[in-house]
Amino acid sequence: MKHATFFLNQTQYDWLAAQLPEPVTKTKHVIPNNELLNGILFVLKTGCRWMDIPASVCHHDYSSCWRRLRFWQKHGHVRLTWQQVLLRLDREGQIDLSLGNLDGTLVQSPKFAGSGYDSQHKRYGTNISLLTERNGLPLANMTFRGNRNDIAAAEATMHKLRVGAKRRVRELNADKGYDSKAFRKHLRRRGTGTNIPERKAKHRRKRGRKPHMNKLHFKFRAFVERTNAWLKSYRKLRYRYERKRGMFQAVVDFCCLLICLRRVGDMQ
Repeated sequence: MKHATFFLNQTQYDWLAAQLPEPVTKTKHVIPNNELLNGILFVLKTGCRWMDIPASVCHHDYSSCWRRLRFWQKHGHVRLTWQQVLLRLDREGQIDLSLGNLDGTLVQSPKFAGSGYDSQHKRYGTNISLLTERNGLPLANMTFRGNRNDIAAAEATMHKLRVGAKRRVRELNADKGYDSKAFRKHLRRRGTGTNIPERKAKHRRKRGRKPHMNKLHFKFRAFVERTNAWLKSYRKLRYRYERKRGMFQAVVDFCCLLICLRRVGDMQ
């Protein structure tokens, strides 16, 4: 594989190709994963159209790469493989769930179904809600319309956290956009502390005790911003051209999988 080592080392590439299943059919020949995975990685990293995959990268038709990624996402294999990588990282001691970071980022897109107008950035797009552990490894994500606030997907993102038998972080960092009594109450029921700054009210004084805020822990929120930059280093997430929401979610999940996979020490 000429271009495989540019994205992953050969051991990681072979492990990923073997871990993801191949479709079962009796009517035609099934192309092996190791012959299509390089084309998928090329599209994610360069951001090109699927039809522009060069023959030197993948000598099969571009539609085969698209269908294989769609097959993995439709049956949940991308997210399952991602969780297996997270479990391996947890066994290596690289995941610290004592502190989590939650933030959203906008991926600009044309005006079509599944996107929305973000008045803050003054453009159409799709939001990605991302949850990371203390040092920035992605744990869960969710995509939603750009015209919805980050708080709208906060609870659903927290519910997607799976690291083996672990389902929660001990404390959560988030910005003022997540300052909500309902969200704080939801986190308390899950046994998660909040480290969210209070939004200032201009016309009234907020009653009651001020929420807990640890400024030293809040500095770790910079790591989720760095993870958002890692995601957008895959140019397929710099601008959304995928019209199908499932395919766009597949791209986001696969990029998170690759970020975690590159941190695994021994793939044997």
